Amino acid sequence: MTDRAAKYFTTKATERDRAVFEAGLALGMVVHQFTGIPLRSNEDAEMLERLIERSILSQPYRTRAKVAIKRRFDHKPEDPYDYSTLKTSDLDVLVEVRYGRFVVRARLRRVEELDFNLAYIEDIEEV
Repeated sequence: MTDRAAKYFTTKATERDRAVFEAGLALGMVVHQFTGIPLRSNEDAEMLERLIERSILSQPYRTRAKVAIKRRFDHKPEDPYDYSTLKTSDLDVLVEVRYGRFVVRARLRRVEELDFNLAYIEDIEEV
């Protein structure tokens, strides 16, 4: 694997470190780029799920992305001011990154037990 940007990272950063770093960047991008988007319908949510997945996969080393948006639409079609905005708590995001010999699966979702929208590492494998 050739990474043109590797020379900018400390030599102390391992392939495993970079895989975890890239996964964290992907989840942070989702939160900071997509929350606040207006949604009115299930169709809006479905289109946004696919768009977020494609955005994740556009970034380096992302090999898999799955996005689910909690459906909470009971809007009145006749009221143009009745819509929702996407909140972090509405998101369940899975991202998989492969960097060198390592695959990291990271997740962002609402964890009710913690009363928090948690980004965390689900798994790290050496392949």
